[in-house]
Amino acid sequence: MGATVLTGKRAAAFQVAGGDWMFALFERTYEKNCYPHEDHWSAIAFGRYAEVMRRVFRHASSCEGGMLQSRAGEIKPANYIESWRKELAKPFRLPDSQIRLEVSSSFRAPIPEKSLDEVRESLGKAGFEDRIEAIVRGEVTVSLVADAALLSSIYGEKGPLSAWRVLDVNDCSSVVVDADLGLPSRSASAMDRMPEVQSYALGRENRLVTLDAQPWHDAGWQYQAVGNFITDVAYAVEMEAPGFAKRAIPAFRDILRAAKPLPRETGILITRLPEGVDDHYARTADELARGLGLADAEGRAPAQFSFRFGDIPADPDGLLLYRLCGLRREQVTWSVPEQEDAVEALRPVAHADLTQLALEWM
Repeated sequence: MGATVLTGKRAAAFQVAGGDWMFALFERTYEKNCYPHEDHWSAIAFGRYAEVMRRVFRHASSCEGGMLQSRAGEIKPANYIESWRKELAKPFRLPDSQIRLEVSSSFRAPIPEKSLDEVRESLGKAGFEDRIEAIVRGEVTVSLVADAALLSSIYGEKGPLSAWRVLDVNDCSSVVVDADLGLPSRSASAMDRMPEVQSYALGRENRLVTLDAQPWHDAGWQYQAVGNFITDVAYAVEMEAPGFAKRAIPAFRDILRAAKPLPRETGILITRLPEGVDDHYARTADELARGLGLADAEGRAPAQFSFRFGDIPADPDGLLLYRLCGLRREQVTWSVPEQEDAVEALRPVAHADLTQLALEWM
């Protein structure tokens, strides 16, 4: 799979009744593995500031894994977010227009026939029950400005469809909005909100992580762990303390890069099949138990079993570690011994002692 190459960005805005500002974000891109490289514009987000920024943070997580790049190569997620903050501060004006919500089987239909059930559900949740039947029959033309809330329920961050179906970069005027958009200003104390982060290397690629002394968990490969931090932690803090992402994302990445190997004394408790976990993962637990000599005569793992990380036998192919890392988060409880000199932490704080709990299980 090739990366998407970003060649341009544009933000547009309009004001609705009550004074709130709505934004539309457009990106010009091409696919790196498709030739010739012909870039094109596409609307990627529609909604209020916090809603379009959520999409920005999602795309930033793709930068971390290299799936979103520039022509020059890597884009740092923090830089990507900052560049969109600048675009949003001086958007182009988006004039009112009439949008026909046509329903058809066409790939570019404003409402594809196969998405009608999702559109019904989204409109109902947003309080537009009285418009549903007319919309799904394709009989409705709406105003971009007057019906912004309705359009957002379909094409916004929580909607089932993408904004490119109804918005085009050519809809933007060439006039920059000069009004006060009321966007949050950068917070000088943003990094005070940084959680305490600790990490160990779980094999070559995976990282075991805890935030603010919460239970340890396998956060996946480093790029996945950083990507999840961007969407699950940095976004929420950024909305309350702008400027957080710019400093917090590199800091989090540095901690993961410097992680030392997981101590061999670490206790691991496996629950074969917790409620809500697919049977597939129970079979992975069975394979792990067989490799550790803990399975029953039929090759099934006990309902719960425990071992120490150092008990995993040396394996040049790393299959047992691969299976351990392939379990769901709900299946694994980690008890890492407190060794302050071996833990990479952003800020030293008191840690919950989970070690004794794991020893009692063993």
